[in-house]
Parts: sequence; C-alpha cells; structure tokens
Amino acid sequence: MDLIIFIVGFIIFILYLIAFLTVIYRQNKLQDEELENDPELPKKSL
Repeated sequence: MDLIIFIVGFIIFILYLIAFLTVIYRQNKLQDEELENDPELPKKSL
C-alpha cells in the first residue's frame, strides 16, 4: 500500500514538473518574441 501511494505521488510530481517547465519555456519564448517586436528598442544590426 505504501508503495502504491509513493508511485502515485511520484507520478503527480513528475506531471507537475513537466507542466511547470512547459509554462516556463512557452512564456520565455513569448517574451523573446515581444522583445524582437518592441518598437521602442533599437534593432541590432549585423
């Protein structure tokens, strides 16, 4: 019984961690896109 509770808790933790990292990744990507399209920032010339 203790092993089942541990496995279920571990699965919930892993799903939470995956969702948390996915949100961080997507928000970071959105922020990068907003910074590229910001008219107030000077464009980098290469």
